[in-house]
Amino acid sequence: MNNNYTNNYNNSNYNPKLNNGFNTDVNPMPNGYQPFPAAGPQPQQPTHQYNYPPMAQSSTARVAPTLATNSVYSQPSGDQLRHQTQTSVPHMASKQFNLNYNESNNQYLPPMRSQPPTQPAVLPTNGQTLPPMANQPLHQSQQPLPTPQSVAPVLQTRPPIQQHLHHQPLPAQKPGAPPPQPPFQSPLPVQPARLASEPMGSQPANHYNSYGQNQAIPPPHMNSYSNAGHTVPSAHRLNDAVTAQPTYNGVSYSQPPNIDPLTNKMGSMSVNQTWGQMWNQESVNLMTEKDIRTKAVMSEQQRAANSQNDFDSNCHKEIMRSTLTKVPDSTSLLQKSRLPFGILIHPFKSDDDIPIIQDSPIVRCRSCRTYINPYVRLLDQRRWQCNLCLRINEIPEEFLYDYNTRQTIDCTSRPELNYGSIEYIASVEYMVRPPQPAAYLFVFDCSRHATQVGYIPSLARALTQCLEQIPGDSRTLIGFIAFDSRLHFFNLGDKQPIHLVMPDIQDVFLPNYENILVNLQSKRAQIEEFLTEILPTFPLDNPNDVVYDTGSALGAALTVAYKVLSSLGGRITLIQATLPNIGNTSDGSVLTNREDPNKRTINSNNLNALTPLLNPGTDFYKKLSLECSEHQIAVDLFDLSSSYSDLATVGSVSKFSGGSIHYYGGSPPSCLLARFEADMRHYLQRNIGFEAVMRMRCTRGLSIHTFHGNFFVRSTDLLALPNVNPDSGYGMQISIDEDLKDYTNVCFQAAILYTSANGERRIRVHTLSLPVVTTIGDVIHSADQEAIICLLSKMAVDRSLTSSMSDAREALINAVVDILNTYRAINTSAGGGALVMSSATRLMPLYVLALIKHTAFRVGISTKIDERVFAMERIKSLPLKQLMTYIYPNLYAIHNSFSNENERPTPVQLSFANIERNGVYLLDTYDNLFVYICKSVHPQWLAEVFNVTQWALIPDDGEATPTNQMPNSPQLRQQTPEPEEREIIRLPQLENMTSKRIHSFINSLIKERPFQPNFHILREDSRLRYAFLQYMYDDRNESAFSYYEFLQHLQQQIKN
Repeated sequence: MNNNYTNNYNNSNYNPKLNNGFNTDVNPMPNGYQPFPAAGPQPQQPTHQYNYPPMAQSSTARVAPTLATNSVYSQPSGDQLRHQTQTSVPHMASKQFNLNYNESNNQYLPPMRSQPPTQPAVLPTNGQTLPPMANQPLHQSQQPLPTPQSVAPVLQTRPPIQQHLHHQPLPAQKPGAPPPQPPFQSPLPVQPARLASEPMGSQPANHYNSYGQNQAIPPPHMNSYSNAGHTVPSAHRLNDAVTAQPTYNGVSYSQPPNIDPLTNKMGSMSVNQTWGQMWNQESVNLMTEKDIRTKAVMSEQQRAANSQNDFDSNCHKEIMRSTLTKVPDSTSLLQKSRLPFGILIHPFKSDDDIPIIQDSPIVRCRSCRTYINPYVRLLDQRRWQCNLCLRINEIPEEFLYDYNTRQTIDCTSRPELNYGSIEYIASVEYMVRPPQPAAYLFVFDCSRHATQVGYIPSLARALTQCLEQIPGDSRTLIGFIAFDSRLHFFNLGDKQPIHLVMPDIQDVFLPNYENILVNLQSKRAQIEEFLTEILPTFPLDNPNDVVYDTGSALGAALTVAYKVLSSLGGRITLIQATLPNIGNTSDGSVLTNREDPNKRTINSNNLNALTPLLNPGTDFYKKLSLECSEHQIAVDLFDLSSSYSDLATVGSVSKFSGGSIHYYGGSPPSCLLARFEADMRHYLQRNIGFEAVMRMRCTRGLSIHTFHGNFFVRSTDLLALPNVNPDSGYGMQISIDEDLKDYTNVCFQAAILYTSANGERRIRVHTLSLPVVTTIGDVIHSADQEAIICLLSKMAVDRSLTSSMSDAREALINAVVDILNTYRAINTSAGGGALVMSSATRLMPLYVLALIKHTAFRVGISTKIDERVFAMERIKSLPLKQLMTYIYPNLYAIHNSFSNENERPTPVQLSFANIERNGVYLLDTYDNLFVYICKSVHPQWLAEVFNVTQWALIPDDGEATPTNQMPNSPQLRQQTPEPEEREIIRLPQLENMTSKRIHSFINSLIKERPFQPNFHILREDSRLRYAFLQYMYDDRNESAFSYYEFLQHLQQQIKN
């Protein structure tokens, strides 16, 4: 690395221009390409009004909305389309093929806004086209196309249609039901890969998918069918049931048959639903809406079920998700909406469905280096236009050839043009040096505090069990270093393991590191002997002895570990059990206790005193982290200390090296070791990428100004990730630097270049395309409230660290007030006393209230500093799906019967009013699972689940081991079971359906998260009852509003 390797870690700053206090304005970033004005006047977009006929009296009748439009074309019925005849068309002038490209001066013009499609038909390639509808004049989309002799066939990235709807019998119509209506087809266009000769508005009619992205719908068949992107007359069909599938390397990449998403939506509508409800655009009065989240979850489940067969070229929404599913076309429109604009990304998510491209050229834009994707514009078989910078590039010959079949292929069948997520096996040009081997170095605490916790035998057992599953190849290296007041090295390079001790830690030196870091395959016998014979009883030969060394030379141990791996790179697994108190006092490695236990209950008057405690006390660990990042080393921290360990300072070593932090200080002793061992097994076996970098590219006119997560920022769009794992997520804030009025879609592409554990250099690419809108109503109705609240929470953490906790809490509330004011300004139908909000953001007040009561931001409740710091770290680094559970937990009623073993009950609001006297509830807070048993539970249910007949006989965690005694302390050593006998889920498994279904449901919840939660069984009279009640966020507590009171507070803020 060069000397310019500096820390560019950004935090959002206060911006007085915005009422909510979060920063969204930054200086525009230089961009090499400026947009050209669109060629010629832009066509007038048609406007549509939806007229609803009177509702039928019958409750079973379904009324389809009709479309009234002032455009020059009309929507034909399905019968009209079927009986239209095809007409031949003359040749098109050749100059129409270069509308967006000028050969003489080599200009790259931005795409114009698309005309609305006049008919849902696939463009033919046999010199024929469909006639205009209703004898209306031809539009640009209806202009005749050239014959196949003069132009290459139309290229499509959409899969072939495998179902012929016109061959299926129509369902019988019920007596008295209205006649069937043709499905409404939205006029908004989509931009798949296509030829330049194909006009922008000549695509099939489109609808929105779950992202708000336009979704192509199969057209009605007119004696022809689609075969690999080409229209073939019915006379040439060999078999109606067989169509060609896009294949690559012998693997079929075709998508499941697509059906009209609007048909699904219409089929699920009731007579009481409106058009706005179906498209999630209705208004909600928050003051009168009860169980708002339960209804929202049920609505989302129904919407997901209706769209599960929809084909979408975007990457999966759990991988990349935008806070706005429709992008405003200007900065002023974004500011008027008062909504944050950003991306939440989970780039290394485990997904076996991502296609892997090998032995094929990696096609990229020569200007902005964007990878070819489904949203580029194919000009012909030899050229494509980048969807980010609009440059025209050549398609290499190798891209059109399949080396397995030794045949030329249609490029539209390649997975790069059909999938939003793709992974390449990179060539040598993507390597600065030969791929590094997988190197794992374990640095663990062996002081008296560590032996009292008793985690070392659990660590040895997990390593022994997972030695075969550790990712790597024949070059994999492993080593161990222990520390108390001295440093302990283990020579595994000789015939037997040798224990070396270094008492002088003021000026540490490195022994022969070749025997400290050894090959896992060649030294397998010595490693297994060390894990089974030495490590379980370390640092004593007799496990009944007591360790008296209370020192912790953590700084010196990390320095030596860095020296061991500096020439290779790799991963350091650090296990800490106490505050570092031994070392060189001048370098900042020795820490002192900064927490006053009597001041853990912080009120709103002294929040400013909390800010220094949330930030590092010294910069030793941060500087060491930057050095590790420079040498491709990541540090993962496991903190098992039950007392203050200054996580804010020590955690910096993971924060800036791309590592992760795991804190067990809040775990009850009864399940701490079982949870640690299970987490360690997952940690050792999970996928890992070494020496990784991630670059985020976006359409010209957009830029990224703030990142959130654990990484080091090398440049404005490049993140250094020495290690990348599937359990970490990242966030980034987007700014609009230039108007997007010349675009119909904008795209984001994340590319992560890494070395796999097997030594392969790989590139994983994710692409997301979003439509551009021009009205504030479209922007507000396109908001993704879950993505917004996750981004706001990350911004609030930055505000707490840079300013104060009170500023962060106030900014969260102001963000909701701004959204309410904006919607109130555009929704004139709302009454004066109503608190009206768009359905797309109706849960924002509830989620903000939950954040204010969250461990990271709460006041008035006794909270350890380490617990608060860890909560903030979780908010910054968790992926979106897991972060939502962490912000607003899920409460399930499990005393009700399950219809089947795989069914999941709908979560209810977090209010004690929803707790029935005869109920049993499961609370999932991501870190904890609570089973709360009320007193009047039916005895039969107790017998089927707990194998007891009396409520008082249910085991309760409030009667378990006191939290101030560790499991392996001398007074508890005799009565504490061995770690292998402990189970996290302490429910008896009985042979009845109720027990099996509850166990299946709990196990499904645990499988959704990478690490194990704490499990608690609480009776209604438990002394730990408050641990459950503190998560009833909808209810009032001593220092915060109830949900209804919070709505009244927001209403008062709006009036003021």
